[in-house]
Amino acid sequence: MVSLRKLGAVRCLAASALVVLTAWPSAAGFSPHCKVPDAYLKFAGNLDRTEALILRKRPVRVLVLAPAAQAVQTLENALEGRMPGVSFDVSASLSPGLAEEDFESMRTLVSRAAPDLVIWQVGTADALASSNIDEFELVLDKASDWIDRQGPDLVFVDPPFVPHVKHERLYVPIVGEIEEVSKSEAVPVIRRYASMQYLSQQSAKLALPVLDQKPCVAEIMAEAITRSVQQ
Repeated sequence: MVSLRKLGAVRCLAASALVVLTAWPSAAGFSPHCKVPDAYLKFAGNLDRTEALILRKRPVRVLVLAPAAQAVQTLENALEGRMPGVSFDVSASLSPGLAEEDFESMRTLVSRAAPDLVIWQVGTADALASSNIDEFELVLDKASDWIDRQGPDLVFVDPPFVPHVKHERLYVPIVGEIEEVSKSEAVPVIRRYASMQYLSQQSAKLALPVLDQKPCVAEIMAEAITRSVQQ
């Protein structure tokens, strides 16, 4: 069920406050090798709590749940560079593995840290384990509903694109399911798979050396979040 918060209650804020958001130039921009199509940066849902805090220039507490160590400072810098005057406090926690285990961990972490925004990198372990798609969908639905009741905004990050490996095709159905849940539950999703696939194809097309795309992920996340609160 989609809550009133997800239906965009914060959109009723005064027009003068919205002008402050749209006036931000997204000053940090993209590194030349990280730029992706605008379509990959659009969210299906809103970040109402995050937007409300940004409008009031209040600090935003961000929790990243991911299967590998995250460059917290890189994400903080990318967000603050795009939204001058707003402080982001980003913390990260390693996810236990499968989505069901992540959800259990998330409930404890959210209760302890009281974040305003939860960024959940989900699906990689489930893809490699060939998890049942219907069960995976059910977990995402339950997690979305639970987070909604607690108050923070939630953003999914789908698995990475990993070229030239045999198991890469395992990611495709999981990526598709995350997209479907994003649309049905109005939960924003950062399209890491499509973005990394695009960057990989661009490098091959231009005969450029293959670069480490991990630094680009923080830029893509920050840009997508910034555009969401500016729209």
